[in-house]
Amino acid sequence: MQNGIAQKGDATVFGKIIDSESGQSLEYVPVKVLKIKDSSIVSGAFTDADGKFTIENLEYGKYLLKITFPNYKTHFVSDVFVSAAAKNFNTGTIKIESANSKELKEVTVKGQLDVLTTGIDKKVYNVGEDLSVKGGTANDILNRLPSVEVDQDGNVMLRGEGTVTVLIDGRPSSISGGNGRSLLDALPAGSIERVEIVTNPSAKYDPDGTSGIINIVLKKNKLKGFNGSISTNLGSGNLRNGNVAETNASLSYRNGWINVYGTYSYRYLDGYRNNVSYIKQSFTPDSGRIVDQNRLGTDLNAGHTFRTGADFYLKGRNLLGVSATGSTGRRDRTGDLWNDIYDFQNVKSAYWERVSYDPSQQHNYDFNLNFKHDFKNDRGNFVVDLNQSLGNENIQGYYTSNFFNPDSITQQFSSVQQRLFDREKNNITSGQFDLTYLMPKINARLETGAKGIVRYQTVDTYSQRYDYTNSYWQSDTISNFKYKYNEQIYSLYGIFGQQLGKFKYQGGIRLEQAYQIPELVSQNIQIVNNYFNWFPSAHVRYAILPKTEVSLSYSKRITRAQAADLNPFTSYSDPFNLRVGNPYLKPEYIDSYDFGFTHEAKKWNVLVSAYYRHNTGVITRYKEYYENGTSAITFKNISETLTLGQEVVLSFKPFPWWKNMLSWNGNYVWYITHISNLPDRQGYMMNMKYNSSVEFWKKTATATLSVTLNGKRVTAQGIAQRQGPIDIAFEKKFKDGKWAIGCRVSDLFNMMGFTFKIDRPGVYQTSDFKWMTRRFFLTASYKFGKLEISNKKSVNTDGGGGDL
Repeated sequence: MQNGIAQKGDATVFGKIIDSESGQSLEYVPVKVLKIKDSSIVSGAFTDADGKFTIENLEYGKYLLKITFPNYKTHFVSDVFVSAAAKNFNTGTIKIESANSKELKEVTVKGQLDVLTTGIDKKVYNVGEDLSVKGGTANDILNRLPSVEVDQDGNVMLRGEGTVTVLIDGRPSSISGGNGRSLLDALPAGSIERVEIVTNPSAKYDPDGTSGIINIVLKKNKLKGFNGSISTNLGSGNLRNGNVAETNASLSYRNGWINVYGTYSYRYLDGYRNNVSYIKQSFTPDSGRIVDQNRLGTDLNAGHTFRTGADFYLKGRNLLGVSATGSTGRRDRTGDLWNDIYDFQNVKSAYWERVSYDPSQQHNYDFNLNFKHDFKNDRGNFVVDLNQSLGNENIQGYYTSNFFNPDSITQQFSSVQQRLFDREKNNITSGQFDLTYLMPKINARLETGAKGIVRYQTVDTYSQRYDYTNSYWQSDTISNFKYKYNEQIYSLYGIFGQQLGKFKYQGGIRLEQAYQIPELVSQNIQIVNNYFNWFPSAHVRYAILPKTEVSLSYSKRITRAQAADLNPFTSYSDPFNLRVGNPYLKPEYIDSYDFGFTHEAKKWNVLVSAYYRHNTGVITRYKEYYENGTSAITFKNISETLTLGQEVVLSFKPFPWWKNMLSWNGNYVWYITHISNLPDRQGYMMNMKYNSSVEFWKKTATATLSVTLNGKRVTAQGIAQRQGPIDIAFEKKFKDGKWAIGCRVSDLFNMMGFTFKIDRPGVYQTSDFKWMTRRFFLTASYKFGKLEISNKKSVNTDGGGGDL
């Protein structure tokens, strides 16, 4: 029969879907199989991250494929015929057109993505669609993501955990904080295309990070012809300070065999950074010390970021890519810290001021070379990726301590002047080989690969104290040290996955040999941590309906102590609040389980997850208190933690002009320490975010609202509370979207801040941090583009550029 079903069989239809203009693979596109005679739906599937789909268990006969996707024209594939003699039908690469595309030699490129889209194993956040982060940084973007938080020091947390692997274009980078500090606040939002979140990665990915991976993908051209854009953002806190100036520019050219691109960003931001701390320390029931601190300071952050590269589309389905990314910047901080010391009878025993000036300069560069070969008939590919990341930071500290009589402002004796010079270098070299092979006859996929990462860091710190008697600077040995850190990780992995009707499964294992070697050069001590591990992972998924799926996944993961956490030398930038690392820290291991439910409807999508984590040998931040009134932050391995959590992400579009995204994450955590002076603790924490955008003025204007609410977070020692912001923004487009002007207000009610409380036997401490967060911005942008449409057979245009 030519127009109906002939007989039962085990036929399979597979293929790939791409954007007809950009050549970009399209993920989560629904493909429906229809009967010829009545157009009734027989079966269906969604495309994966590579735009590929497989529909199996079809009866023999002739079918029609129907492809519908938001913002794209409906596309049909006819003459799909399967039989006992030809059970597998390959549609090849299917190109679908944007609803806005026109058959012209030159057109203005239009299109719009949802701010948040969910894939099979990840969530993708499209930065360009969120007006509330224009003029911001990578940290501002991360603070918009579901279940993600960034604290006042730039530390990233995901689902309540602070050990997250942050990658740039899928690779470890100095820009993402490889030298022990987060440099993401120097990376402009305008240079970022999207952010990908993988909460339970497969064995293909590095196992580092308790709660998963965050991959920041930088902008890269995907359109033919010449394309470019320029934008500027000006902001201010109160017209006198808190000023922000940002400029972003990009230019690219692409034809059938080469893609050349470049972007540049400059950012200047100044503001304040204040904190208040109160510490009550008991030595006996009737005696102790109270330290009351109040700090007022300024904070200036400025820098340049660039990215340039080229992709060469070679014969034989080969792609060669080279790229370079750089970030140079400066951060200047000042502080005026007043210290009052009291006894338990509230008698002031000391009163002094510490004036500080801490300028720093950063330089970070990433260089990448990658090669990709696609096998014939969409049977897979292999990829070779080489990356070199170089970073250095120069830090200076200038400190003056003025001591006064406790009951007056009369100076007791000469001031103490100190200065510090710290130079840190970071070098990361990584190489990776990945092979993917598809077996359409059994709807299976095999992946394997190898990877090596070598990190090397040096820290050279030198301090001096001024000798008033002899009028010269002399060495202050208390802060003089040299420290080196060497880390090497070598790994192999293998994954096998298969689809059996509505059921999909995948299993894998990663074998890893690791070395962590902190070296205390000043003390001639080297500590070698040498360990071998295996990291299994498993994922299963079942399609209840074509647009409704349930999933269950497991992965074993690891958290390694970072170089700065292992550095045992003490930081004296605040003599009452010191910081000292622990070179004897051991790795932390995590067993992670995740159950998920996804449903896609016409006007709304929902993702619900329930997860459980069991961590052993937990690396925790620990604060020690001493009888001289000082304290120090250090790190310890505690016994274990248990975490039970829930996550909900709801996207709904009740009208074509109104989009909303609501997310909520909550988890209950148990800290089990087995340490006498660190009792067990437990508690619940939550995070909720709401983003909304409204289009009007014939869809040429957009207004957005972003709200973040954070609950109290239980830690091993106390309670932490981070207040979230409310942001609003507006943008108006002109000339078919080529021009745009807008404005936004960050932290409308000036609520952002951070507090923590420690309450344990003998010690009570509260601290409050507040920095400039409320600013008014004016934005403007101009885009131009030329898209050459040709009927020639297109070459492989899966440019990649860092996709996970």
